[in-house]
Amino acid sequence: MTTFLSKLGKVMQIAGKVVGVYMGFAPGLAMLTPTKKDDEFVGKTIEPLQQVAAIIVQVEAMAQTLDVPLPGTDKLKMATPIVAQIILQSGVLAGKKIANPELFKQGCASVASGMADVLNSIKESGVETKDFSD
Repeated sequence: MTTFLSKLGKVMQIAGKVVGVYMGFAPGLAMLTPTKKDDEFVGKTIEPLQQVAAIIVQVEAMAQTLDVPLPGTDKLKMATPIVAQIILQSGVLAGKKIANPELFKQGCASVASGMADVLNSIKESGVETKDFSD
């Protein structure tokens, strides 16, 4: 079965194509939160979520270039450390120390896996391309 991510990964490896993934839900999400402090938190989390989505897409694109299909577990192993860095640098954990590194790593893997699930839930027809080779 072709998924959004697999199709996007295949398209990204074609020269002369530019792929856009649009995450247009962010502004509406801020309007649903009740206080300014909540809006600030949402503002701090939207960019990292977009970065995580971009990493998942990049890992999928790299996997598409291999001669042997890469299982999802291996793609998750590739994405998890990068997702951990995004989370650490995002400000969401500002002033906090990691007490349980294994649980943090597990949580980062869950974030990466969850974002892959979110992207795979999109209809593959949602992959839009534009040819700039002309």
